[in-house]
Amino acid sequence: MREVGIVKHVKGKFAEIRATAGKECNGCAGEKSCVSSSLWKNNKTTIIVKNVIDAKKGDLVAFELNESDVLTGAFIIYVIPFLFFAVGIILGITLEKGFGFRLGELENALSVVVSAIFLGIGMLVVRKKDREQKGHSYITEILEKGENASRINN
Repeated sequence: MREVGIVKHVKGKFAEIRATAGKECNGCAGEKSCVSSSLWKNNKTTIIVKNVIDAKKGDLVAFELNESDVLTGAFIIYVIPFLFFAVGIILGITLEKGFGFRLGELENALSVVVSAIFLGIGMLVVRKKDREQKGHSYITEILEKGENASRINN
């Protein structure tokens, strides 16, 4: 998908871009249930892409947003914490029922505590994976340089 945005920061070979949702999203029948639409808050989002054409801060650029990057990001954000939470519940129930461990007088309290701990670990994994995630999306064209560009897409 071709998108347009303003370069907010450049760090090494990557650029952070503030973008608005593209034309493909407007009026789409799946707009409400689309995985990628949940990433756009108030029709804007920040995306990190490869800066292959040496765009500078403030430039209005076109970039190619790889759909697999969006799906990978959605998997990392939604599925990994759920899996850790589910493993925590199963482990907590196993400890309570199988080994007789209890946390006070409350039934299933250990399961709740263990699942919350595992959910926290899952969120830490998401944070680490998010920082490692360097997708295949890249800047394709500088549409307008510097100062003039920032007034278009704030």
